[in-house]
Amino acid sequence: MVLESKSDPSEEQVRVAESSPIIEEAIEKTNHVTEEREKEPLSSGTRDLPKFFYTAMEQVAKKEGFHDGQYAVEVEDGSSKGDGFVGELFRAFLTEGDRREVYLCKIPPLNEARREQFGTMQIFEREALVYNKLLPLMFAYQEEKGVAREDGFFNVPKCYYAHYDGQTEEAIIVMEDLRVKEYNMFNKEKPVDYEHARLTMELLGRYNAVSLALKHDRPKEFEQFKIHDPMKEMMGPGNPFVMMLQKTAMDAIETLEPHETKERTKMQKLLDTIVADIERYDNYELAEPYAVLGHGDCWINNMMYRYRKGAPEQVILLDWQSARYSSPILDLAYFILCCTDEEFRRRHYDEMMTIYYNSLATLLEKLGHSPQQIFPRTAFLRQLRQYGRFGLMLAAFVVPMLCTRNEDLLDMDATAEMFRETQSVDIAIYTKNTNQSAYRKRMSAVIRDTPVTSLHLPVG
Repeated sequence: MVLESKSDPSEEQVRVAESSPIIEEAIEKTNHVTEEREKEPLSSGTRDLPKFFYTAMEQVAKKEGFHDGQYAVEVEDGSSKGDGFVGELFRAFLTEGDRREVYLCKIPPLNEARREQFGTMQIFEREALVYNKLLPLMFAYQEEKGVAREDGFFNVPKCYYAHYDGQTEEAIIVMEDLRVKEYNMFNKEKPVDYEHARLTMELLGRYNAVSLALKHDRPKEFEQFKIHDPMKEMMGPGNPFVMMLQKTAMDAIETLEPHETKERTKMQKLLDTIVADIERYDNYELAEPYAVLGHGDCWINNMMYRYRKGAPEQVILLDWQSARYSSPILDLAYFILCCTDEEFRRRHYDEMMTIYYNSLATLLEKLGHSPQQIFPRTAFLRQLRQYGRFGLMLAAFVVPMLCTRNEDLLDMDATAEMFRETQSVDIAIYTKNTNQSAYRKRMSAVIRDTPVTSLHLPVG
């Protein structure tokens, strides 16, 4: 499921640098951390940051060699209207003498209603688990196998600190700011082009290869990777998230022409069974023995690219709050159907699937496994037919966000407050500012193109 809608084309790693003048004026404050004095919350916009934020920054400062009482913490607010279902972002600076380091910090929503309605704490628990245990295991496994960084999967932000405490509702992720390394976001309002899609398919292939190989080499250790979708907490009857899914599915039907009866029937069936379908796709046992640790929120705003002479050469995968054990096809279908357009899929869909599979097979071989034994191409094709429709469900929800300017996205705090007070919400506001022309074109094409995910790819 889609967890964060970003506030500008520079996602969680970038948008913190693009605060409005009003916010910037309000947050020009510095908190000098000393060993003895009690830390006071630093004003961020009209809100105060919780004490655990500064406790986390103390831990980061110690690990990074800053000296107690000699460094300062400065914070910029990176969240605004429309940002994030389950998190808020801040850019933190540690300064000591001539040294100045910058970090991206993500915490649960400060708004209590939003934390309650969108299953925040379970999702932060998931991301902390991924950064603290699962990704380090994947990296160490590849290194033990002698896989070079350029040949394997190491494409994530450096995490300096990840903490979760469900009882106190405290959670924070502190990451590197990838802007420093000249990574940038792709504009979400534009369909993804060939080079960006190629890099992404290669990345997903390598990522899935590590899961498959690790599962065969260390089955007992791999058991901790078999984690359920944290979004299940948001799928109960009457939950505002479910209401949004249903509303966007109904809107998707209306993007079709009257004569497109087959496509209308397809979407109506999706609408009628959307919750049951999501539960079925989340049942990883149906995907075995090919289930992997999936990313879970694999759309363009959760990736950053570094460029050389205008062309993308590296990609980083962000935001691990929706990671879950599932079919590898879920991430593929999500990305291809949500982030590319009709012309791209017509010209390059088969090639993209081949690029993905070849990337996966190449790394499996480097890890000492035969692709035909671990994940045969025929099994990959069967998984495509079985799970390809998953992308359509998510597209109905994501495409409206892709076609809405960041400043016009839904105010999640206000929506959560409304639902808590009235137990109802006007879900129509979710898409009221969407560029309807762009939305109709992209969404109707996704509906028409969904059967293409059932086609056989050329073998070889």
